[in-house]
Amino acid sequence: MSEQYHRLFLRWEVLRGWIPAIIFAAVCVSLELLFFYNALNTGFVDKTVSIPIGSWTLPISIALFLSLGNALVVVTLWMNVFESTAYVRAGPDKQIRRILYPLRMIRTAALVLAPFTIILFAPYIVEANWFVNAVASIQAFKQTTESFYNWAFNVSQIDGATRFIISQLLAALGALTIAGLQLWRVKGTKNLVRAFRRRK
Repeated sequence: MSEQYHRLFLRWEVLRGWIPAIIFAAVCVSLELLFFYNALNTGFVDKTVSIPIGSWTLPISIALFLSLGNALVVVTLWMNVFESTAYVRAGPDKQIRRILYPLRMIRTAALVLAPFTIILFAPYIVEANWFVNAVASIQAFKQTTESFYNWAFNVSQIDGATRFIISQLLAALGALTIAGLQLWRVKGTKNLVRAFRRRK
């Protein structure tokens, strides 16, 4: 427990920092745009607000603004979690640390992005025809499926705008919970290491 650790990551301003950040941000924005246009195709009616800029008026989509804001939240969570977990034992040489750097970055991205994506699209996936047919074809889940869709039918009556907002908020909350648990685990490990060092 008293082993020294090397920091894999120093700052975001260097090439190894901002390029992965841009790629991850592009992935988050793409997911949000996919969700936004999918919601429009399922009956969601977007509302725009016109902001006057001199002699021009700039139309801003409230839903799209919320989606992009959520993408920013996910990027921020990923950056914070990665900064807190970008450590490796002092033993490996520089070559191994270079290999571990992208792997640790991808692992952190998956930890934050996976629950966000699943929760975000879940209300729309469970109502999709292909999903309903796939689940209904499994005889072992037939009774459970019927009970679930009786409940889901009532949920589906919620208007598109409310469902859109709830999906966004729950997805952000899910990503925040996973990121918080990861940060709590890292902080607890650091405190344990410090306690062992003080005893020695």
